[in-house]
Amino acid sequence: MTTRVYLAAARLVDESPHSDDLAAERVFVNASEVPEFWVETESPSVPEVGKAVGFAIRPSLNVGFTRVTGTIERRVTK
Repeated sequence: MTTRVYLAAARLVDESPHSDDLAAERVFVNASEVPEFWVETESPSVPEVGKAVGFAIRPSLNVGFTRVTGTIERRVTK
């Protein structure tokens, strides 16, 4: 089951993943007038709204970052 996790104070960082990071399947940035940032994951252990979270990106993607961090603003199960 996929969970879309909307993040507040999101950061894209290029550092080694942490052992408690969730796997990121997809990362989205909506840079419109009302910006949004979200990550989709298959992980069953997404923290509750208001909690800090980290997601690991596969280094082989070579997109300039390997982690996404932020505070969970809302969660949507797809």
